[in-house]
Amino acid sequence: MGYDADATRARIFEAATTEFAEHGVAGARVDRIAEQARANKASIYSYFGNKEQLFAAVLGRKLQELMDAVCLDPARIADYAGELFDYHLAHPEVIRLLMHEALRYRDEAVPEQARRTEEYLAKSRALQAGQEAGVIDSELDPRHLLLMLMGQVCWFFAMPHVSRMLLSEPVDSEVVAAYRASVVEGARRLLKLGTLDR
Repeated sequence: MGYDADATRARIFEAATTEFAEHGVAGARVDRIAEQARANKASIYSYFGNKEQLFAAVLGRKLQELMDAVCLDPARIADYAGELFDYHLAHPEVIRLLMHEALRYRDEAVPEQARRTEEYLAKSRALQAGQEAGVIDSELDPRHLLLMLMGQVCWFFAMPHVSRMLLSEPVDSEVVAAYRASVVEGARRLLKLGTLDR
């Protein structure tokens, strides 16, 4: 069997996802990625560039997968919050990658910042459309609403030690289910959707 470049790229991507989620950009090691991917370092640099470019590729694809899987519809915001929660529960690496990105770049521009900014603003415009249609409270800035919705969902995963201290040690499936229900109800109340979203 000949060399399969697509399979090699896929293995590199999966190994890099695990490595970056665990260690971040600074702590990740290309040697470990190569070993886990059963690939050589030269192929990693050839396919993805340097370590930061590889991290950007990994996070970019993971965020695209999230966007494809969970769509914001202003008529069903509570469902969106629940679906976003479920996605992060099934894919904990996404929050970890975002946290590592925040630590790495701090006040610097992140890779593809302009495109990602527009994607977030598009979501806030969807909330604004819901405000204009009268299904979402119009008194708050839709950008603020989006940040609050994402924070309500993501803080649980971003700060697992705080979740354990507040909710349960360990956080079992019943605790997760109860918090998810609160996230959905919190989104409903935050946006004053009443019975529209039930």
